[in-house]
Amino acid sequence: MENQKISFKTRFTTGLKAFGAWCVAFFKVNYLMFAYIVAAVLIELTGVAVTAGKFYMTEPYLFLTFVAFVCIVSQYLPGHRSRYALFLSALIVNIILDLVFIVIFDSTGGTVFDFAMLNLRNDAMAIVETLPFSFTFVFVSAVTLALYGVLGFMLISRMPKPDVNRSSAVTTSSLAALAVCVNVMVSYIGNAKNDVNDLSYMLHQTETATYSNKGIVGNFYNELVRGLWFSEIDIGDPEELRFFIYDSITEHTPMFGKADGYNVVTVLCESFEWFTFLYDAQRYPNGYAKLPDDKPGTPEETIVPPTAEEIIANLKTLYPNLYRFYESDSTVVFNNSYSLEKTDISENKSIIGNYPLYEYINYTYPENTIPYSLPNIMKNMFGVESNSFHDGYKSFYNRDQHHTTALGFNSYTATEDMDIEDDDTGLGERNLDSLMFETCKQEMFPTGRRFNTYITTITQHGQYAYRENLKPYYDKMDALGILPFEEGNDEQNALRYYCAAGMDLDKAIGVMLDYLENTDYLDENGNKVTDEQGNPVKLADRTLVTLFGDHNCYYQGTSNYAKNIYSSKVPNYTELYRVPVMMKVGNQNLDRPIINKFTCVSDIYPTILDLLGVTMFSNLMYGTSAFSEQESILYSRAYGKFLTDKIYFNSLNTIIYKADDADEKYLAEIEDKATVLLNKISHVNRIFASDFFKGDREAEFYAKLRDASSMGL
Repeated sequence: MENQKISFKTRFTTGLKAFGAWCVAFFKVNYLMFAYIVAAVLIELTGVAVTAGKFYMTEPYLFLTFVAFVCIVSQYLPGHRSRYALFLSALIVNIILDLVFIVIFDSTGGTVFDFAMLNLRNDAMAIVETLPFSFTFVFVSAVTLALYGVLGFMLISRMPKPDVNRSSAVTTSSLAALAVCVNVMVSYIGNAKNDVNDLSYMLHQTETATYSNKGIVGNFYNELVRGLWFSEIDIGDPEELRFFIYDSITEHTPMFGKADGYNVVTVLCESFEWFTFLYDAQRYPNGYAKLPDDKPGTPEETIVPPTAEEIIANLKTLYPNLYRFYESDSTVVFNNSYSLEKTDISENKSIIGNYPLYEYINYTYPENTIPYSLPNIMKNMFGVESNSFHDGYKSFYNRDQHHTTALGFNSYTATEDMDIEDDDTGLGERNLDSLMFETCKQEMFPTGRRFNTYITTITQHGQYAYRENLKPYYDKMDALGILPFEEGNDEQNALRYYCAAGMDLDKAIGVMLDYLENTDYLDENGNKVTDEQGNPVKLADRTLVTLFGDHNCYYQGTSNYAKNIYSSKVPNYTELYRVPVMMKVGNQNLDRPIINKFTCVSDIYPTILDLLGVTMFSNLMYGTSAFSEQESILYSRAYGKFLTDKIYFNSLNTIIYKADDADEKYLAEIEDKATVLLNKISHVNRIFASDFFKGDREAEFYAKLRDASSMGL
């Protein structure tokens, strides 16, 4: 018995030593492979760090299967030179992929890649415009690659030659098959657990909508898998969908019908922020409240800083028309409105009131039937012609097809159709909004018929650099000492260039207001319309004009700088996404009402319908009228986040920001609102995927809409 015990111990020890010797030999033969693993992980984690701010991945499994597969493939190769070439190529591919998505992330204000972005590939350069390479990622990746390249080349001739025999090939093939199986299993489990027709899981998911989950490469691969095999929308029961659409209608507010019979003008002002023209030392400490840096050698006692009143007076000189609009007794100011979207999504939300998840409708559904779009309602309910204008390229975001087909505009006029000089070089120069308004004002605001006009501006679009066509505005700013150029202060200078572009927007608004106020309102027979006192009615008297910012000014961190917000830990973080919305209701004396409740871009559409006196089916709308007592919650299709003025989160498990007064009761209300919104989004997904209103259902929609309105509901 004792001999058997000794014999077992001896065999175990011998086997352990043999295994140890094999490990040492394997390690010596595979220095290149282990160095590759370290280099690949370092590069990927650096990419995660510069985007998500975390030097780790919570679900690195997909990325590791790719690393493992490269390592396994290397075992088939008989020489170190071929293995060296494989590993070096894999690192280069890793760096290129990471860099592409880091550039997209930085250029778009934090957008993480999803499968539908492939539809934007033709517009990629126009969206990205510049290549803001992350210095940290480029530096770390370059050093890592260089070290691997040099040290690996030196080791090639010093390592023992690999022994690639039939037995090792079988083992390698088995491991390769295992890596593929693990990859497939992880991909399947990660995507199959989420039901695209029941989005309630999003409220408590572990995903953070950042690259800190799967990494950049892992997210890219996962999105390809999801988009190709797990994104199909189950249309479900059409009768259930029909019931959901018509189940509830909007309640009337005190402002219902205030603009009944009016013309409608909606101006999406690209990257428009309040600090374009407003002085507010508390909200925008680095805006107009920030004084120029003292010049060296200037005695401190000789510096007399301007007062707030003096600065505001100067701003009214630079932005007379925005103040004219903002301070009018006819204007409703949405003082607490937010947007966390890209331009095309904000544009669509303001026209149709909703937006599906997973797709970009300008590309995926450009020919769908959308009877509830504002142009289609205006045409089919009131016989009003709608037209769209934009001083950008006609095909950008596929607007030339989407606007005139799905959205129902009679025409879409882009820069190619305007008699203006094309300054959109893609290198920071932009067309001037003032020229578009001046050139197209008669088509934008026709008299003799009721009209609905949608205008998308471009001058304030980033990036922000010196522009020759804005030089007159720089001169005006310098004459008043407003935002002077500061050598080496890139953030300050970007703000200067941005605000100068805002002066051209101001000029454009002036062209519009002057034309509306000086043009007679004619009836269909071309006769002047007069009021009760016999005075001629002007277009301005019968036109509802909305100005709104599509998103904050994220280019070059201009919004962060002006508001001094760089972290979600600050007590006013959601202020970063607060943007202007103003509605001028003809020339009615409304005593300039201020809406201080939370509103968002999804509320613009229902508010316009409310003012026009249109009763709508509320389940088709993500927002509510700004004049109702209800408050909305915003879900960002572009960034995968929920937002109000008090909370910002990807899921209730990963709340990124919460105001001090957002108590448990508020969180419960938010969960209820988010649940209702997600249910609406899942139904809207089905509406778009099935083109639900195509055919007889379009006529049914208008019939039910007329019934709802005629009943006075």
